[in-house]
Amino acid sequence: MYYFFMVNMAKLSFLRAVGVVVAALLFALLFGSPFIRYFQKKEFGQEIRPEGPSKHLTKQGTPTMGGLFLYLALCCTTFLLVDFLQPQIIAVSLSLFLLGGVGFLDDFLKLRKKHSEGLSVKWKLFLQFLSACTVLACIRIYTGHETTLLFVPWESKVFIDLGIWYYPLGILFIMFFANSVNLADGLDGLAGGLVIIILLMISGVVVSGIYSPGAAVYQQRSETALYLMTLVGATLGFLRFNLNPAKVFMGDVGSQGLGGAIAAAAIVLHMELLVIVAGAVFLAETVSVVLQVFSFKVFGKRIFRMAPLHHHFEQGGASEKSIVYSFWIAGVVSAGFSAILCYIA
Repeated sequence: MYYFFMVNMAKLSFLRAVGVVVAALLFALLFGSPFIRYFQKKEFGQEIRPEGPSKHLTKQGTPTMGGLFLYLALCCTTFLLVDFLQPQIIAVSLSLFLLGGVGFLDDFLKLRKKHSEGLSVKWKLFLQFLSACTVLACIRIYTGHETTLLFVPWESKVFIDLGIWYYPLGILFIMFFANSVNLADGLDGLAGGLVIIILLMISGVVVSGIYSPGAAVYQQRSETALYLMTLVGATLGFLRFNLNPAKVFMGDVGSQGLGGAIAAAAIVLHMELLVIVAGAVFLAETVSVVLQVFSFKVFGKRIFRMAPLHHHFEQGGASEKSIVYSFWIAGVVSAGFSAILCYIA
């Protein structure tokens, strides 16, 4: 009986997933063109950092903040097809819009000042910290003591109760993904493609039922996965305009929000360790920046030609498209390996 129930639920989840992906994709395509034309008319374009790759100067003035129409497509589809009042979905949405709000403020200041620098690093980190605290407080209210449990995916039913130490680690986890997706958003289509890959991994693992820690019932987790698939569809629609040569950039409003959503989804689904493995490319991008800054300040030497990592390869002569496709493949491999960890439990 249980087997047939799971099979039928899987079929239903698959059909609904296809439906929300298509709907969100169509909404994003519908909103994308008018958004781009409006930003072109108002001259709300990207300010390129002068210290970046010289070939990127040709992208100066490309409409930015495309994350706004991505979110609009997400909201329309979610309102129509997803049970958005589920506690887990509320937590993921809160993270998406709070971190996206920090990114919006950063983008707005860049446009206002006509400069590549928006919020100062200190203010950005402070606002991200407050946002992460709010998200964790929300999750704590809905999940109670389970919030602090760190499940080990490759050991069936094994978990570590981190107690109060979970909260500072959770804050860092959310801030890490918000900033790592932002750092990866340096080449046309790179961040969007990697986000889609990791969201597909999370959703696939949840719907398959092979990894189901915590007290949340299958239906709740399945609905959260459906919401993530809605985000996949919206991001796919955005990529239609963001692939090289990009007609629009997602901006910090998009990249920080998407990173926050990934982190919050990992927390409510108890998939933190899986998502770290699946996000190996994001990790590499962030670590490359940390190592570059540390090496230059301490030893006066650079490890990479330029950081983040994708710029290192770009400065080495690789084409933008080849780097993006290579990083996507690396993202698929890391996400696949993450999913395999669930099967060996």
